[in-house]
Amino acid sequence: MSTASAMAPMPPETSAPHDWRNPSWILDRLSTAVWIFDIDHGRVVWANAAALEVWNAATLDELVARDLKADMSPAVARRLRQYQGDFISHDAVFTEMWTLYPRGAPRPLEARLSGARLPDGRMAMLCEARDETRLQPEAIRSADALLHTSLMISLHDFDGRTLYCNPAARASFDQPRLDLASRFLHRRDYERMMAQIRSAAEGSMIAEVVGAHGQRWHELTVRACHDPVSGRPSILVSETDVTELKEAEALAQNRAHHDPLTGLPNRLAMPLRFNAMVRKAEQRGARIGVLFIDLDQFKAINDTLGHLHGDAVLMEVAKRLSALRVGDDTVIRLSGDEFLFLVTEGPEEPGRIDALARLVLERLALPVHGERRKLMVTPSIGIACFPQHGTNAQLLMQRADLAMYASKAGGRNQMRVYDEGMRNQREEELQLLSDLRDALRNGHIVPHYQPRYAPGTQRAVAVEALARWQHPERGLILPSAFIPIAEKSGLINQIGASIMEQVVRQRCEWARQGLDVFVSVNVSQRQLCEADFAASVQRILDKQGCDPRRLELEITETLLIEDNPAVRANLATIRTLGIRIAIDDFGTGYSNLARLNGMAVDCIKIDRSLIQGLPRNEEIVRLVIAMCNFMQVVIVAEGIETLAMAEWAQRLGCHELQGYFYSGPVDAEAAACLLMGQATAPLQLAMG
Repeated sequence: MSTASAMAPMPPETSAPHDWRNPSWILDRLSTAVWIFDIDHGRVVWANAAALEVWNAATLDELVARDLKADMSPAVARRLRQYQGDFISHDAVFTEMWTLYPRGAPRPLEARLSGARLPDGRMAMLCEARDETRLQPEAIRSADALLHTSLMISLHDFDGRTLYCNPAARASFDQPRLDLASRFLHRRDYERMMAQIRSAAEGSMIAEVVGAHGQRWHELTVRACHDPVSGRPSILVSETDVTELKEAEALAQNRAHHDPLTGLPNRLAMPLRFNAMVRKAEQRGARIGVLFIDLDQFKAINDTLGHLHGDAVLMEVAKRLSALRVGDDTVIRLSGDEFLFLVTEGPEEPGRIDALARLVLERLALPVHGERRKLMVTPSIGIACFPQHGTNAQLLMQRADLAMYASKAGGRNQMRVYDEGMRNQREEELQLLSDLRDALRNGHIVPHYQPRYAPGTQRAVAVEALARWQHPERGLILPSAFIPIAEKSGLINQIGASIMEQVVRQRCEWARQGLDVFVSVNVSQRQLCEADFAASVQRILDKQGCDPRRLELEITETLLIEDNPAVRANLATIRTLGIRIAIDDFGTGYSNLARLNGMAVDCIKIDRSLIQGLPRNEEIVRLVIAMCNFMQVVIVAEGIETLAMAEWAQRLGCHELQGYFYSGPVDAEAAACLLMGQATAPLQLAMG
């Protein structure tokens, strides 16, 4: 018999049993992406299967090999460091919106982030992520913007507890749980902010805050809102660091209120400094002295030695004045060579203002040495006091200025205290200055002419033109009444140019009448210091058709001694044109004979003080005349007022005599009458 065997069916295949003690297979089965991120090295060190899909990685080895720091933004790197610090300090847990960019493709996620220690003890980050592609793009972008923006955004309850900080705010305040009030340097700023919230539900301010980087200036915008988690009333704060802007403003403010040359406070700072001193003075029953200080002869330093010497003098003056300060005393440079000294005089120190002014006179007597001569700078000081002469800074400064001008008018290098008479005098000067400007516009500054006579023949051989002001109401005004104001106001050059043009035009008119006259024009230091002076003279001569060889310039001997480059250049050009040079007021200063010879002077006028001292100072006059004869120049004696003076000057060898003994200055028409009938020889016309 045959037998047949039957095989029983086999059971279905099953997988090997799981090791329940190793839960990694469970993590791989989760739909939630889980990975561990090494913050320090910027790499994923472990990930489950869902995480590999999120990161678009085929294997764990491939993902681990990626250097995620390479294209990480600074904002993300800062935020990760913040996480790490919070994991270490208080085992923090965060749930936030993140967008990853695996292989460049955006992947928005809601991530729960917590700390995880690595085998070597370093703190890493455990990430549990849920896909949030269903969210609206605006929500995704807003979350990303909060992460990357430099704007510091935080949320607080009304008790000041911090509920949320974006990464920028978290970086600014290294203690994220610090209450809102503690972030303000000044409690009053926090209270002001809260008052804005309560009254208007919003507000803004700039305040000093204390954070991770020390004291900073922040611009804050605050709004009342509700916490989206708890629903409780909250405060949303957005902040911008404006420290650099505030520092730039402070620097600009400092520069605006300080003189760049001396470092002293300037005119703009004066009211602030003065008001601060007044508040203290009123508490003490003290008074404040306003000393207005102007340097005498300072312009001569700039004109003759140059602005570098002038700047050095100003810095030395600032240094010496600053050394005299005590307590709240303030030294201010107003402009140019003008300074203010604000000094407090308490009831326990009577006379301090006066004593300080005298000390300033002593300390500011500065010898300034140039290559060829020494100049002396001295101060003229005007004083006005609070509250005696006024209670506001501007008024006191004006009155101290008036007193300073009185010091200058009194001979300089002295001090004067303000009185009401000075104000009246200043008002008269201002009116006179206004009238003088009108006079220049209307042609009321005109030359009058005084004849010069040849001794023996008693013939007028020259006339000197002298400026006169024909005032419509006050009549004829002499130069002594308006020339100082013209020099102080800067009008002297306009007057000089106007007189020169009128005199040259008159010479041409007399020439047409048959009077061939030489013109000698007296010019000021300011005119000669102008770079284009020689060119302007030539323009006037060309305009009037005058031969330069018929022109003579009359200058003072001090102009030659000072050796100013502009003066030297102008005189050299004048000589090249064929114009003659005359020296006025000779014998009153230090004369450099070599310099005079080098300038090829044609005429010297001996000062009236020497002539009127005859016969007492005959030996001096003889010496001056001997010097002039050595130089082979025409010698003119000024100030002849008596017959005896005329005889002495003639006997001593003067070639021409001028003074009231012969005639005072007369207008052009009268001068023409004097000259008519004397045209047998060339005449000389001088202007002074």
